[in-house]
Amino acid sequence: MPYHHEDDLHLTYNPSRGYWNFVLYIEPHIGPGSAINASEIIEESTSPYAAEWIRRLTPCDPNALHVTLVGKEDAPRLWDPCVYDNPDSPSAIAEDGCVCWQTFHDPATWLPVVAHHYRTVGGNIENWRRYTYAPIALPDGERLSEFIIDSKARQFWVRGDSGNLYILPQKEGAGYGVGYSGGGPHELARMIAKIVESDGHDVTAGTPNDMPNQKIFSWVRSKAADRTQRLTLEQLKTLHRTGFVP
Repeated sequence: MPYHHEDDLHLTYNPSRGYWNFVLYIEPHIGPGSAINASEIIEESTSPYAAEWIRRLTPCDPNALHVTLVGKEDAPRLWDPCVYDNPDSPSAIAEDGCVCWQTFHDPATWLPVVAHHYRTVGGNIENWRRYTYAPIALPDGERLSEFIIDSKARQFWVRGDSGNLYILPQKEGAGYGVGYSGGGPHELARMIAKIVESDGHDVTAGTPNDMPNQKIFSWVRSKAADRTQRLTLEQLKTLHRTGFVP
């Protein structure tokens, strides 16, 4: 189901050129960012879901959307090669360490991804941290088949009936959470209710600002939700009806 903005903004979709038009927010002295899509950080972890998503990413040349993810101070480094490709790179340290940024896009959503490589000289510390934006909806025609709570990556995923894995659509300023009573669990409970009530078709970012379904919310804020698990659409329907996950 397409995303519809609550105001007079109409986002378009052209699968041959990429996903929905991206709306920039620009603040003087800070730089550009996202006006709608929430920013996400994917840390290195042992999560099989994060690994699946990372494998799908396609390297590409830097563009304006990548700049929005790193900010004006680090933007010039988007064009620097990694130390593994060029020991004399401006982002290399003593021909062995590295602080480069590499650019990708997600071919399923066309959203930008940047990967920050941090390697100390000698390699005793080395990691990659990936920055991207959450989609605002699943691609046209996709229906949710699984909802995934990923405690290892501290992320929420959905799998469409095509088999593709996506970051759970999310609006800027409306994050999700589990295992406590707060804004994040409220938003997630409302999102789950919207998914169930649309039979898995409406997985668009944003929910009405009202009290969530109490059966869903009681589970989302409990410790039972605070672990890695996959829930099918039928399990989400049972949660909506009973407050429990079979």
